[in-house]
Amino acid sequence: MSDVAEISGTWSDSIAGLVREQAGGRLSARRLAETSIARIRAGNDRLHAVAELFEAEALSRADALDAARLAGQRPGPLHGIPVLVKELVDVAGLATAHGSFCYKDQPAAADAPLLARLRAAGANIIGTTHMVEFAMGSWGTNAQRGTPLNPHGGQEDWFPGGSSSGSAVAVAAGFVPLAVGSDTGGSIRIPAALCGIYGFKPSYGLIPLTGVAPLAGSFDTIGALGRSVDDLRLCCGVMADQALEPVEGVPGALHLACVTAADLAPCDAEMLQNYLQIRDRLAAAGHRITDLQLPESLSALQQLNGTIVAYEAWQHFGSIAADPQSRMDPHVRARVMAGAAVSAGTYTAEKARLAQMTADFAQRWSGIDAFVMPGTPIPSAGLEQVDEQTIPLSRYTRLANCLELCGISLPCGQTRSGAPLGLQLCALSGQDARLLTIAEAIDPLLQG
Repeated sequence: MSDVAEISGTWSDSIAGLVREQAGGRLSARRLAETSIARIRAGNDRLHAVAELFEAEALSRADALDAARLAGQRPGPLHGIPVLVKELVDVAGLATAHGSFCYKDQPAAADAPLLARLRAAGANIIGTTHMVEFAMGSWGTNAQRGTPLNPHGGQEDWFPGGSSSGSAVAVAAGFVPLAVGSDTGGSIRIPAALCGIYGFKPSYGLIPLTGVAPLAGSFDTIGALGRSVDDLRLCCGVMADQALEPVEGVPGALHLACVTAADLAPCDAEMLQNYLQIRDRLAAAGHRITDLQLPESLSALQQLNGTIVAYEAWQHFGSIAADPQSRMDPHVRARVMAGAAVSAGTYTAEKARLAQMTADFAQRWSGIDAFVMPGTPIPSAGLEQVDEQTIPLSRYTRLANCLELCGISLPCGQTRSGAPLGLQLCALSGQDARLLTIAEAIDPLLQG
């Protein structure tokens, strides 16, 4: 039996479990790297998740990690774990593509600090992942560099959600157990929900953005996609250089604020039914369920986020978008160009309104442990159903970015067609470890 066949199901183990297996000499970083590389080579031509594969470097790194372990060096929390990184993070010696053919052609001088922290914790960076150009889109499409395909579509071409499309597809397809993504309006949580995996957007500013290509500095956040809450806790804790260990004292009976069906409208019928059933299941488990009072409608919050993002994106990419010769996704070009119509006065006023709304919302939060809502209004489906003129997928996620909340997407079932469904949990800024603890407690109830 080949090494790859021997550990074909190994990603079903936790990251901590894989590290323990290596520490006990029952598994090697080399075998983990070879397995990841083999899976990428077997499936990436179809799924188009991985942009750059660092095969030689990853194998050399794995051998060095194995040698250090055999020499008695204590394994780090991510020892030997294959990790893919969204191609907006600086990797030393590699041009930071940012999902584009026209962003940057000079190699990065150094790893981004978050990447350096991953390496210091023992992670084996296997490569980079495809994404929506400039991280500016939620369907997951990229007309220039190619669109990753949701593996749940089988032989049909299903959209993955974006903008961390390749990272989500890579984890869902079993290429790697962990991938790094970014979230400005839902770009981690949307593809995690649509691809049936876990995705965590930490509090704004928890993980440094130095060495990360920008979209909108008011909201840009780095996080991770993986196969369990604990795996995300480990990865994001390393990138933040801050322990996110389970919090003691979280009550067994939680106070969960839920969005009403009216607030969610329009919502796919199966999505809504699943959400209402989960509400009932949480209540039956002893949790207190109340309706969340939104500061504004979800659509209004989506628009508010979009106005600020468009203005800031224009500052970064306006010259590229305005050049008709630039090799740019036409849909992204239109979104960037829309930022030119947002005046500095409008931008300043919207930022001030948002700051006041965030402060008011935090004051009204008292006594609530987390709020709960679906991850997306619609499930994944064929690419032919993508309408680039509309933005339904971010209507449920931008609220967290606007109000500086941390948020996580948990898989919670599937439609009759086999499309995954996701549930989103959010909490106030700074409550990352507590939210992860709550998510871990609720997770088993979602798998029934």
